[in-house]
Amino acid sequence: MSEVKVHPVTRRLARNFEGLFPDRDLLKESYVVVTLALQTQHRQSAMSTEMLSERQECFNRLVARMQAFKSHLGGSRWCDFIDPSTGAPFHTDSATTLIECDERYRSLGFEILELGCCTALCNETFGQCLVMTSAFVQGSADDVAEALKFLEDTVPMPNNDGQRAATGGYSSAGKGKLKCVN
Repeated sequence: MSEVKVHPVTRRLARNFEGLFPDRDLLKESYVVVTLALQTQHRQSAMSTEMLSERQECFNRLVARMQAFKSHLGGSRWCDFIDPSTGAPFHTDSATTLIECDERYRSLGFEILELGCCTALCNETFGQCLVMTSAFVQGSADDVAEALKFLEDTVPMPNNDGQRAATGGYSSAGKGKLKCVN
């Protein structure tokens, strides 16, 4: 199951993410942040071999979905997303990162839990059973609305040879939640 939310970039958000994309001024034009959270079976604060394996599989799914999302936008809209495994922008050279438990994600509706041994990300829908990433897009929520379907569970994702991926990209049983946050 997945959850997709679209957040318009306000002045406050723009200041929070200053420097993440050095060639972009998030205040000058209209931008949105699209968050994609995937539900996991294992709590991400409970370290285990199974959790790490599931986490890596989810990272691959997140990147595949974000690449399809960016590809659908084409050259008409600037878009970059955060590599969930490193926190670095995927297509932009930047010295700044946005790691999964970064406090800036609080401004996008996520909670950061300090657990003593570690820090965990959570949200209302999935609790601590989630991995996520975000995309930054030049435009409005209306401009990205059609491309959001590429982030949902129910859309088949092609693998590298153009065939439908057997393991990642979608779940026939899950239904994604699409939310627009103003």
